[in-house]
Parts: sequence; structure tokens; C-alpha cells
Amino acid sequence: MSDERSGRELEPRAPEAGDGSLVTPRAGSASVERFDAGERAHRVELTEERAAGIVRQSGSARRWSFWFVLFVVLFIPVYWLYDQGVPFIAGSGAMAQTKDQQYITSVANGYALFLANCAQCHGDHGQGGVGPPLNDQAKLYNALTATGGAGTGHLNPAYLLNVLTVGGRYVCGDANSVMPIWSQANGGPLNYNQINDLINWITAPDTVSFQYKPAAPNAAATAPPAQTVTGWTDPTYKPPAGQATPPACWRNPSGVIGGAGGGSASSTPGTVTSPGTAASPRVIKLAENGSLQITDSSGAQVPAITVKAGEVVTFEVTNSAGFDHDFYIGAAADLSSDTRGNLQGIAPFSSGTQDFTWTVPASGTLQFACTLPGHYSSMHGDIDIVP
Repeated sequence: MSDERSGRELEPRAPEAGDGSLVTPRAGSASVERFDAGERAHRVELTEERAAGIVRQSGSARRWSFWFVLFVVLFIPVYWLYDQGVPFIAGSGAMAQTKDQQYITSVANGYALFLANCAQCHGDHGQGGVGPPLNDQAKLYNALTATGGAGTGHLNPAYLLNVLTVGGRYVCGDANSVMPIWSQANGGPLNYNQINDLINWITAPDTVSFQYKPAAPNAAATAPPAQTVTGWTDPTYKPPAGQATPPACWRNPSGVIGGAGGGSASSTPGTVTSPGTAASPRVIKLAENGSLQITDSSGAQVPAITVKAGEVVTFEVTNSAGFDHDFYIGAAADLSSDTRGNLQGIAPFSSGTQDFTWTVPASGTLQFACTLPGHYSSMHGDIDIVP
């Protein structure tokens, strides 16, 4: 059975009254070849409420666009001033302040590294001893430019980096120099950031200050109070006319800071101008402080004391640390191992001044030190006995 239809059988019917038909024949045509949605389906009308809503939405969008553009226009210059600072006012921007704080942090880290690694030879204030002075204004002059860049002065960052990287042989060409290599790149103990911090401390101007809190000497002791530390370089310093340039190579065979009559720094290191006697001992005044250092009366760290064989010396030792120190003379092995035994010296005391009188032997390899645990490494020096 087949029911083949061509589609022409679907002729539109004429609408009857009230039947709601959407099919209307086209004008001038007796029949409709396709479906037509009718006139009512294409009519679009807006109510008054809908038209008012569209107007309100359009106005609101314009207002929000205006406020957004205004915010962007104002935000950009305000943020620029906050970040970069007010023109012609140095350091007023957040970026400059952050950079300054990072620099001070680096200087403070460098100071701690200097005390731990360099002060024994160069002095805790950079005044020199076994190693050359580092706080000499003639050496620090123009080490940094006015903008903080590397200058042409003696202790400029490039020079210090070379010395710390290859050791003292860079200075005097001496392969046996006591100045060791500090950079890890050549087998030393300090990494790149630590080397940079150390250089920043040595070249820091005296306008830079920070709080340094020394660590407690041991777990049972109370940490010393914080100290305010400032840089060494005087930015206003000008070398006198005709002053000689600091020498590139510096040597001090004796390496002595203290030891002259009265215990002050000697103008001729390695000599004793007024040997003490039993009736009139030579007095050497020393101080032991909270930074675990033995200094002379001027605050300079003492790495060595020169004495004369057979003379009588009275050591007057003042403890300003607020915790225990002692003071003994003996062989390095005994002092560093806290083996006092029959050593001569002063037992542990926490404040005030103690003294003891000592007759110098004819010879010997001796040291002076605080022997308490953790103190010896930074609180000892050599006893140089001269004939």
C-alpha cells in the first residue's frame, strides 16, 4: 500500500470568524504557498514602565562609568606620588623608604659579621691591630659617591670585594698574608650576600644608625642590652691639602694595640718604655664588656700586650658586662679549654674592678683571656715577652 503525497494537498483553508487562525492569505493571491506568522506576531510594544526602566538603567550605567574613569584618573597620579615620592623631596616615596630600610638591614648584618670575623684583627671599632685600620677617614674618603655608588677612595667597594675574595695577597702580593680568603667562591666561609653586607658596613656613613642586640654568651646568661651603632664614614670629611694617599700595602709586624706604660696604646708598638718593679708595678688597665671583648681604656680591642721579661705588672680588669667574666694568663690550650688549673688570674666576677699582680717570666708563649664557655674565641690576645 502506498500513499504518495506531494505536499500540494496541504492547501490553506480560509479562516473562519472567531477561530483565531494565524494563517491569512496574501492579498491578490487565491492560495498561500507557505506558512505565515501573521501580522500580530511582528508587533512589538513597550509599556511606559518598561521604557522608564530602560532609561534608568542607561543613566545608572553612565554614572558608574563616570565614577570609574574618575577613580582611574585620580588613582594613577596619587599612587605614583606614593610610590615614587614628591618631586624634589628625597626619600619621600615608599620605594625609596623600602630601599633605605633594606640598606640599613644590610649594614646591621654586616656589623654582626664584622664582630664575628674581622674585629679580632682590625679592632671592634675598625681601629686596627694585627690588620690595618679601617675607620681611617682618609681611607674612607670618597669610598662611596654622594648617591651611594662606588667611589674612587681607598676602601671603595670594588677594592674591598677583591680583598675579601682573594685574601691579603691582593693587597701586598704576599701569598702567606694572614688576611684570609672570605668568599665562598674561593673556599671561604661567607656567601655573596654576606660579603655585600660586610662591605656595606665598612663603608657606611655615620648618618646611618641601628640597634644591635648582642647574643647571650651562653644559655644560662642574660643577653646584654641593645646598643646603638653608627657607621664610620664622616661624609663631611675633606683630606688636608697635600696629604699623602693611604698606601695600598700595609704591614704591622707586631700587631700590638695595648701594652705601653699605663696600659694605653703605644706610639711604638712592641716596646716597653717603663718596666714595672715589685715596688712599683706597671699598671695595665683592661675592660671586659657585654660584646665579649677585652678593650683598653679608650675602648679599643686589645689583641696583644707587650711585656718585658722579669718586670712586674698589675692588671686592673673592669667588668661592665653585667654578667660573669674572668681573666687568666697561660698557654692557649689551657685557656681555650677552660682548664685553669694553676693559672694566674682573676676568678669569675660580674661587675666592678678586680686586679692581680704578675711577674713576667723570662720567656714563653702565653696568652691572656676570659676562659668562660663561649668567651675565649673573641676574648683573648697574645702576651709578647721582649728581653
